[in-house]
Amino acid sequence: MATFEAVPLDHSPPDRSPAYRRLTNQVLQRKLSLFGIMNQAKIVQILGFLAEWAMRLRLPVKGIIRATVFREFCGGESLQKSLPRISELHSLGIGSIPDYSVEGLKSEELMDDTLLKLQDALAFTANHEQTPLFVFKVTGLVHVNLLEGFGCNTLTDPHQLQSYQRGVERVHSLLRMAAELQCPIMIDAEESWIQDPIDQIALEASVEFNQSKAIVVQTLQMYRHDRINYLRYCMEHAAENSYVPAFKVVRGAYMEKERERASLMGYHDPIQPDKASTDRDTHLAIEILLQHTTAFICLGTHNRWSCVLATELMAKFNIPKSSNRVIFAQLLGMSDSLSVELADAGYKVAKYLPFGPVNKVLPYLLRRAGENSSAAGEISREYALLLAEKNHRRKSASVEGQTSSAA
Repeated sequence: MATFEAVPLDHSPPDRSPAYRRLTNQVLQRKLSLFGIMNQAKIVQILGFLAEWAMRLRLPVKGIIRATVFREFCGGESLQKSLPRISELHSLGIGSIPDYSVEGLKSEELMDDTLLKLQDALAFTANHEQTPLFVFKVTGLVHVNLLEGFGCNTLTDPHQLQSYQRGVERVHSLLRMAAELQCPIMIDAEESWIQDPIDQIALEASVEFNQSKAIVVQTLQMYRHDRINYLRYCMEHAAENSYVPAFKVVRGAYMEKERERASLMGYHDPIQPDKASTDRDTHLAIEILLQHTTAFICLGTHNRWSCVLATELMAKFNIPKSSNRVIFAQLLGMSDSLSVELADAGYKVAKYLPFGPVNKVLPYLLRRAGENSSAAGEISREYALLLAEKNHRRKSASVEGQTSSAA
């Protein structure tokens, strides 16, 4: 990995990705085939429906899923089985963020079991230098209906209130463990109608555990038009209560669902009016956090221009590339070209590393496949870079063959 220089990331991406130059021909072709399918949103939707249907009927399709989308976008069925992927990323100067990709559970027993798995994964994260952060979803530990009811002040039944408090205690026990291990832990953002109680949990835990360093990391989905005001409130709250503000900044993952629900239920759409507004608030959030003297930021984005801006602001505010205050993050299997370029330039980079049994992470994989296939040009850009690498190798082989013949 390169040493620190006060030179931000170049505005223009390289013609050939440094990440894809390192792939074997077999892996390159596998990625091309998969991304070629994912570049067609309707096909992704149909295949996703068929995969979910087949798994419910217990048809023998687990092997196909494991060899395709699971292999590309997940580390393994456990963290121990993910170690080869973690080591591979580490060799490129890229860390891993373990993500037990189980969400939306409905029973107390399943959530208790999930807490144990999260605690084991958190301990693994704390004990491996290649895993600088941990992440989890509150809906793996608290029933989504209870979060919604508490957020809307409609949770009045004593039994439901008791269940909600049990869920919150699961979350607190995980956050306390992170503080004891001194391992930063990110609380993923979720749908707007359950986000308020999640924010409340995160804010209270930040006051308790972020006194000397960033342990609890909140997530801001900047496609919501109220997040800049919320960030400003949190920064004031941190100053008043003397703790380190820590945030993951993302554009967001639930836009279509949010708009559909707002229209159906007749309330004000929480989503920005256009992409330009989302970009503006994303970049403003990055600037607010970077110009703060102690704030931590995990910039979770596949957007090159947001990364370029962040590196320019780091240079402007004299933040070393090696600073523990800033980390760039992308999803495993996505934007590998950007991840490797940032790492090669000396910035701290990590990949979200989903793990878990194939059948349990399938909902996550289907959601990610849908999001990625509909992302504005993201799959197309990755596919184009992969294709450019294949064409370059083909031309090089042709030239080499002609040279050998002439000799």
